[in-house]
Amino acid sequence: MAHVNVYGVWAWARTVVWCIGYPIGLVVYFAAVVVLFVARLLYRPVAFLLLPLLYVAHFLLAAAVTPFQLLAKLETLYIFLGVAAITGIAGGLIIGSISGSLNKLLRLDATAPKPPGRTAKQYRKAKQKQKVKSEAPLMTSGVLSPGPQSPGPLSTGYFSLSDGKGSRGRGLLNQTIMEEMDSDY
Repeated sequence: MAHVNVYGVWAWARTVVWCIGYPIGLVVYFAAVVVLFVARLLYRPVAFLLLPLLYVAHFLLAAAVTPFQLLAKLETLYIFLGVAAITGIAGGLIIGSISGSLNKLLRLDATAPKPPGRTAKQYRKAKQKQKVKSEAPLMTSGVLSPGPQSPGPLSTGYFSLSDGKGSRGRGLLNQTIMEEMDSDY
């Protein structure tokens, strides 16, 4: 087995990397120096030209952060209202369950049986009775007469608009309201 000189291999590899890497590193270094020099020269004018955009970006950022700042200021109020809501919901659930169990315990939730409804035949019969009753005259024409016994003109105040058979029904709103005359007493 041949004995390989490790130090010689490392020395050779270091020389190859130095010969190839140094010129590349040197070019990259000087390119970075040139780019940084140009960037430093252009920084002030570019910053001046971009200043309005920076102000708009700053305003938009401040507007986006404002609701979170308000939430932070109202944190104690939110905690108080949240605890109050949780307490109210828990109390309502407890009272509801107690009320439900007392209703069952005292048998207050039992409902009375509903009476059976009318049949269609009974309904028609009742409607027919109402119709016959409404068509029957209330008074006969010979017994009472609405006018005076002697022939002659009737006074204008004798008849009122509510006496006629119109579409309006009887009720307090359809009656004529007579105004009283002022007296001298």
